Amino acid sequence: MWFKNHIAKNDFLFLSYSTGEWRRFFSVLIWGGGEYIKVKPHFSQGLVPLMHDKRDLGARLAAFYRGMAEWVGQKKKYFPLPSHEESRDQLLAYLYMREHMPSDLHEAMEDAGWRLEGQEAHLIDAIEQVLAYLRTRVDGGWELRKMTRKEAKQLLHKRAEAVFGSPSSVRPTRIMVTMDEAWVDEPGLIERLLLYGMDIARINCAYGSPETWEALVAIIRQAEKQLEQQLQGRRCRIYMDLPGPKIRVDRLAVNAGPMKLSVKKNLYGEPMEPLFGLISFSSSPPPSPLPRDVSFLWQLTAEDGATVEEGDKLLFTDVRGKKRKLRVTEQIAPSCFKVLLSRTAYVQKGMKLRRGSASFTLCSVLFIPMKAFVTVGTPLYIYFDDAAFAQAQNGCGVKMTTTLAKAWRNVRAGDRLYLNDGQIAARVVKVHERHVEAKVVADGGKRKAIKQGTGIHLPDSFLHLTVPPLTDRDLEWIPFIARWADIVGLSFVQAPHDLRKLYHLLAEQGAGSLPVIAKIETRAALHNFVRILLEGLKFPAFGVMIARGDLALEIGFEHLAAAQNDVLALCRAAHIPVIWATQVLEQMAKKGIPSRAEISDVFVGKQAQCIMLNKGRHIAEAVRLLSSLLEKEERQSGSLAMPKTDGEQMNLLNLWEDEG
Repeated sequence: MWFKNHIAKNDFLFLSYSTGEWRRFFSVLIWGGGEYIKVKPHFSQGLVPLMHDKRDLGARLAAFYRGMAEWVGQKKKYFPLPSHEESRDQLLAYLYMREHMPSDLHEAMEDAGWRLEGQEAHLIDAIEQVLAYLRTRVDGGWELRKMTRKEAKQLLHKRAEAVFGSPSSVRPTRIMVTMDEAWVDEPGLIERLLLYGMDIARINCAYGSPETWEALVAIIRQAEKQLEQQLQGRRCRIYMDLPGPKIRVDRLAVNAGPMKLSVKKNLYGEPMEPLFGLISFSSSPPPSPLPRDVSFLWQLTAEDGATVEEGDKLLFTDVRGKKRKLRVTEQIAPSCFKVLLSRTAYVQKGMKLRRGSASFTLCSVLFIPMKAFVTVGTPLYIYFDDAAFAQAQNGCGVKMTTTLAKAWRNVRAGDRLYLNDGQIAARVVKVHERHVEAKVVADGGKRKAIKQGTGIHLPDSFLHLTVPPLTDRDLEWIPFIARWADIVGLSFVQAPHDLRKLYHLLAEQGAGSLPVIAKIETRAALHNFVRILLEGLKFPAFGVMIARGDLALEIGFEHLAAAQNDVLALCRAAHIPVIWATQVLEQMAKKGIPSRAEISDVFVGKQAQCIMLNKGRHIAEAVRLLSSLLEKEERQSGSLAMPKTDGEQMNLLNLWEDEG
């Protein structure tokens, strides 16, 4: 022991108590020169104030407990439950503590070594344990449903298993991965995801079609059969998101300026992958579905009835004076041809193309999906219907229509408008009878793309007053989801009645027991969050997703950290499992290298029972990394052991070891 040479007989040992005063509690009786000392109690000072502080703390905590018990007893009458009453009472008790515990009582308990933070799941029992230690009785006839720490942990584990399925044997936190439509043709990738640790596959029904979703489910089940021995019977659950009232760009038209068609280059500046596109000699829409590899559509007019055929080359000079050519690769419709562009070109309306003596004029250029680039100052014109959009004149900005046109009813001048997950910020300049005029005010320092399907947020415009959380599209997809999904997510939930409506719709499909996830991504959801949790306790299986991307845009980035911590604490109090979502290991999934902040975010997210990853080129490696991080954290839980370095185990508990 480091202090054995600094102590002698008749010395005093001092101890600090809540008042901050150092007091003698023990005097050294014998020092035998060994590894221990013998002491005797020494009550020469401070004992009476100490006992007084203890009794005072017990009395104040008892008064707080009585107030809490009476308040919970009154409030729970308004929230009758057929079961899960213990979770309701813990949640209400936690709310009371947050709102009514005096700060000085809170500080006194901390000074005495008791903290109630982190005890949300068994708060009533935790307070009673402190009162028992302080030998303080609380009389009353309250009927509070309390739980011990162990019981609360077991209940949360049971509910998480009902929603997400059984956890891995090496980590309790599940891994969810958002599926990409293109993975239908990549069974090898699906197999790697399953082997590396994917527990749940998420299908976002805001994109694609039932045929694509069904194909994704089929390829996952096929991969499970191929890996039956390695997976040891573990089954991947299918999670499907209802689209919800998300405003998205529908039709899009750009200004008449030059448009860049970029061909990727290697390190030496040589073209790598050519661009495929379509040319059409008709004003009617191209055939559907379009080939997956096309990225642009040109509408041409031919002089003297000229046409093209497979193998032809169309020569043109782009707006920079660079000579370029299109090669016709195949005919996909009577007046529509697939073409190949091998070098980057800047094009615009009115440009001429030639094939021998035949001449063609470029009438319009569209990206597929439709895309427009904006910078700070770019005007945006959002039209309420297709007729107004068609009649609008092309100006210097970007014009568009959106889904959910009625979402714009409450928009006012000065309201904020975010596009593309907040990468583009704009402000409403003026509201007209048939359209809204806005201007881009922030773009992150470089031009950004607006595409068909880009999400739009209106945090100042009270969307929940004009648009219900279950749209016509949601109602259309519910029968399919009830048949194929293991879990259903309710997007943009706003209030408890949204959950009740979804439950009745699922019950009509014979899927009333299907686990439901309430996605918390709006200001209204936070405002009604406790009542949403209490409604969710009525469900056979229920969970919460913290959709941090949309939520940050709704409430402001500066409030996100506090909001997500509150959601986690309230869910712990109600024993409700949580999905931690949005931008988890995003750089790793997209670029193959994680950022330092992403690694820290994973360990914050470990408080949840499931962590969600979004798609990316390196998603398999991201799943493997996340699984490894969670497994190591589980093994090292409660210790300060660090990874091995140069063959030695780094240990932070080495304070007593001699140097050298």
